[in-house]
Amino acid sequence: MRVVLSCAALAGLLFANGANPDNIAPLKDFAPPKPYMPNIAQGAFPAHQFERTNRDDYFFVTDLLDDSMDKFHVSGGFYGRDFYSSALFKYRAANFYTILNANFSKGNRYKDGGGKEVDFGYSRQGQSAIVGFVPNDISEFRFTFLRDNIENEKEPHNPTDAVKTERKIAKFNARFGEESLANTLNLELMLRDINRNANNYELRNSAQKVKVEVERKIFDAKLSYDADFGNFHNMIGTSYQRDLHEGKRYGFVGGKWVFNGYRFGDVKNQSVRVFDEISYKFNEANKLNLALNYEWMSSNLRAANNAYSAPMPQISTIKGLVKSIYGENLDGDIKHKALSASLKYEFSPNEKDLYYAALESISRMPSNMERFNTLYGPLDNGWISNPFLKPERHNRVNLGLEYKSEFFKEYLSSKQGEDSFAVKAHLITSDVKDLIIYDRRHSKAAMPMNKNAVISRNVDAQIYSANLSASYNFLQNFGLKAALFYNYGQNKTDGRALYQIRPFEANLAADYKSYASFGSFSLGSALRYVAKQNRGDFDKSTGLGIDSKEAKAFTLIDIYGAVEFRNKFGLRFGVNNIFDKEYAEFISGDHVAALDPRRVNAPGRTVFVSFHSSF
Repeated sequence: MRVVLSCAALAGLLFANGANPDNIAPLKDFAPPKPYMPNIAQGAFPAHQFERTNRDDYFFVTDLLDDSMDKFHVSGGFYGRDFYSSALFKYRAANFYTILNANFSKGNRYKDGGGKEVDFGYSRQGQSAIVGFVPNDISEFRFTFLRDNIENEKEPHNPTDAVKTERKIAKFNARFGEESLANTLNLELMLRDINRNANNYELRNSAQKVKVEVERKIFDAKLSYDADFGNFHNMIGTSYQRDLHEGKRYGFVGGKWVFNGYRFGDVKNQSVRVFDEISYKFNEANKLNLALNYEWMSSNLRAANNAYSAPMPQISTIKGLVKSIYGENLDGDIKHKALSASLKYEFSPNEKDLYYAALESISRMPSNMERFNTLYGPLDNGWISNPFLKPERHNRVNLGLEYKSEFFKEYLSSKQGEDSFAVKAHLITSDVKDLIIYDRRHSKAAMPMNKNAVISRNVDAQIYSANLSASYNFLQNFGLKAALFYNYGQNKTDGRALYQIRPFEANLAADYKSYASFGSFSLGSALRYVAKQNRGDFDKSTGLGIDSKEAKAFTLIDIYGAVEFRNKFGLRFGVNNIFDKEYAEFISGDHVAALDPRRVNAPGRTVFVSFHSSF
């Protein structure tokens, strides 16, 4: 799973310009694991929401097999008690190509570093197909289909489990014009069909049975035209999205299921975007880029007046429930519009190095979870989102660089075997107007409902994000890698820290690669240090309370290796968390809407071995 693509990311490809609002993620998103890319072999580690070590970046000589141009790729392995398998077929003829992919993985309960069993698990299987037709040099047609099915995902940090998540994605792309985008028209159509069921009784014991059923269908269409004229390149386009989203909650009362609330009240969103990106090359080294994106969004909550079972008549509809929390009348129709812009200067003195600086003002529309999640709850519970939220605006400075020394090709590969190095860094400082956050109601009202329910609101905030990474190849066979991350978030409206801000983190890796008569082999070790996050949203009585003070600083060490035989098959092996460290991530699990800071420890010492082949 070296590279994955989410439904959101698939949608993001529709708007690949510098002012794309999809480049801004919500402060905390709740979504199932991302689908696997259809065009790669699943080569790395199974998905695990309670462990965030990025082992996909580890160096293995078996990557040569997973990434090769061979037709057939088969891999599979064990990671502790987890298992995965993957098969990939790639074929390309003169004017036709196809990619077929199938995978299956199974996650199981595990022991943390203290020897305690964590009741985690899921089973997952997916299939995908890409069929392309290239009748001539100036046209191409491609159809993509992907199905991802996850069942019985146990959620130890949440009262309910995601027992079924099924996503089907169909996409059609057409290109008319040159592949270089010098004079090219691109069309893209995409349909995403998502079904998700969660309940509290199939995978655990519960006296009061509850279930939630969600259906969503999203249709996207995009048309763009690229053209070169002189030193200018321009891309202009438009897109349309239609989003239908409904989710219902049921309780088992008196021997039957009773409909008692809307997670999403038959939401219908329609949005139209127009965008343009023009770049000018002063010469081979200097380029200026201006991108604009204007969006209209219309939302209709078609079930706003539909009745469901509730303890009190005044909250037995979405309209009544929203009125009780926010004091405003919801007529069901909401409209927004927003302009986003980016001005970026790039300096690339040679083909290896790049320096850039960008001024950006990006406006993100509220998501359905942030606006339309409307479930009442007894006493302090409930989650009633605010449908009157404004779009958030990120005014930010984005600075970055990539530098490679003369002989550097890639990690553990240098020209002429010389020592070489590469450095990469970015810094983003963002002043955010109307940032959308989750919070608590903090009500002192006598009514024994929704008193400390989760709400959503706009605040002003300051966010910084910095990353520095470096790679060094030396003595022909050795490599060192390092990466540092630092993030900061402050809610200026309330004078408190933002929630779920990643702590300071340092990653170090040392690797050795060599060749032998049978092929090649590699050995490596990686260290990950995560500092304690002292700034957070820890208290439900004053904030959201999603962050956990129990998440301490920790250091992990992994060792790993691989051997590859004659470019045909290979083995990968290693031990993660070799000192059996007991720890929990500060960023909580996000596959379901879990807002309580219930600590779930990551796996302890884990042995893995996997088989990889291509032919």
